[in-house]
Amino acid sequence: MTPQPPEAAVPLMLARDPQQCADIVLSFLMRIHGARAGAIFAVEAPPTTERARLFVGNGIDQGALEWTAASWSGEQRSLEQGRMSRHDERFLLPILRDRQVAALLYLTTTQVDLGSVDEVAGLISDAVLRGGRQPRATSPVEVYLERTPSKEIERRRMLMLLEHHEWNLARVARELRVTRTTVYKRLQAFGITRKHV
Repeated sequence: MTPQPPEAAVPLMLARDPQQCADIVLSFLMRIHGARAGAIFAVEAPPTTERARLFVGNGIDQGALEWTAASWSGEQRSLEQGRMSRHDERFLLPILRDRQVAALLYLTTTQVDLGSVDEVAGLISDAVLRGGRQPRATSPVEVYLERTPSKEIERRRMLMLLEHHEWNLARVARELRVTRTTVYKRLQAFGITRKHV
């Protein structure tokens, strides 16, 4: 009888999207280590302090992001030599490719099995490198927000609220949690002429 591949290996082989692939590997590592949080950070070559960006994450918070940035900034040389950084239950492990850091693995756990990380290091670095070469598709919403000034977005929002509330300024003020005077000032600032309905 032929042995079956581990459950996590099957979707990994089918994942063409680099981030999905990295996410599967991260979930696998988190499950093995009983980690409460985890992330993979992409490191662009040549490595610089500004070039460690979040690639995939699961359960991480702002504190984890700040600690990772501080560790990368302060211990970059040590991490480039393949040594991990640790503080309490936070681990930051370098994923090396051709003797250079390709990615950083962050885990919040009590201990790390370096052997299991080594086994999937190639998959992580491949996913990160493929993800760096593939331009991320920009959504129509992102394109719109990039091209539209924030004042115009606020103006359109105000018009939508006015139409929704049939130009009743008291109801608009209540929804915005501001005074009617503030609504009048915003109408004037946006150049909106008040309709009487």
